Amino acid sequence: MLTDLKVKSLKPKEKMYRVRDGDKLYIEIKPTGRKFWRVRYKLRGKENVYTIGEYPTVSLYEARNERNRIAEQLAKGLSPNIEKRADAIKAQSQYDNTFKAVAQTYFDRNFKAKSAHYANQWQTVMRDDVFPVIGDMPIATIKAPYLLEIIDRIEGRNAPTVAILARQFMGQVFKYAGSRLMIESDPTVFLYGALKRGKVRHNPPIEREDMPVFFEKMADYNGFPVTIIAVYIMAHIFVRTKELVLMRWDWIKDDLIIFPEDVMKKGAKHIVPITPQVQQMLDVLNEYTGRRELMFPNVRDSKRSMSKTTINAVIERLGFGGLFSGHGFRSTASTLLNEMGYREDLIEKQLSHQERKGERRAYNHAEYLEERKAMMKEWSKFLLQFKHADILNVQ
Repeated sequence: MLTDLKVKSLKPKEKMYRVRDGDKLYIEIKPTGRKFWRVRYKLRGKENVYTIGEYPTVSLYEARNERNRIAEQLAKGLSPNIEKRADAIKAQSQYDNTFKAVAQTYFDRNFKAKSAHYANQWQTVMRDDVFPVIGDMPIATIKAPYLLEIIDRIEGRNAPTVAILARQFMGQVFKYAGSRLMIESDPTVFLYGALKRGKVRHNPPIEREDMPVFFEKMADYNGFPVTIIAVYIMAHIFVRTKELVLMRWDWIKDDLIIFPEDVMKKGAKHIVPITPQVQQMLDVLNEYTGRRELMFPNVRDSKRSMSKTTINAVIERLGFGGLFSGHGFRSTASTLLNEMGYREDLIEKQLSHQERKGERRAYNHAEYLEERKAMMKEWSKFLLQFKHADILNVQ
């Protein structure tokens, strides 16, 4: 059996020679004075040699531990040399797959269909907050504490929304890495309790100053035509999302859309005037759906309605996710029509809002209809100041 002192005292000779330690472990001394730990083993009847490493980088104690590990591999029928090469490839892969490199690959593969605003937002958060901390680290070595440091720094400058985006964007990269078998778990899952969310705004409206940008992006959006038309019609008639996606062609009576009681939130029939611009959109929609029963059929199953989440998905792709929702067209219209001078009760009836408890509930559905027609025409003309998609051909 060798000792540290004996190994250290071994001197080079004219020819290479070996000194055994036991259990197939030996040290090889070359004429240059370099010393290498090796293990001789037999697998499937063939003799092989496994090089552990060079002394003194690998000590006697470490060499014996490695010999024992090799014995465990042999007991399982594994080749130590093949396993060593596999470990080397894995280590090189981890070194090459830095977080920044993986993030760039994810971005290149997934952001072609995203809006310029969303892509720029993603890249800015990565460049300014994420890459300086973990960009050069192999993605497989990144643990949750590194990510918490990023979140804490962002929250420290009082930017909670950016912190939420950073966690979301990092999670996208880690999920992609997991799908490519680069990592075994997503460390961002531990961060969900670490963030302080601001007050949630349900169905946030689109602000007036954002409308030109939204409609500009919408006009350039290269999506499914029926979905594009749905977004525009929702903007022009500002019904609830559920009511829009359930619309049927037989609900149209002359220049009105009559929503039946069973689809309305309060169970009362609702009348929506069709403006000339909305009629033009319906004519285009007819070219795509062929006057089938549903105006907005599901793209996979024409007998089912479009999903209620479809419109919000488009809004998110345009970079307005969390800032605005399809349902928000209603509050936007309410605010701006009030500013245009229309009476509140007229607007409320067009929104299909019921009177508060104690107020008159039953009323003629034709009440204020002519005034509402005029109001809806002005609303459509107001929206026409913003760019609309060429397929609509509205004027």
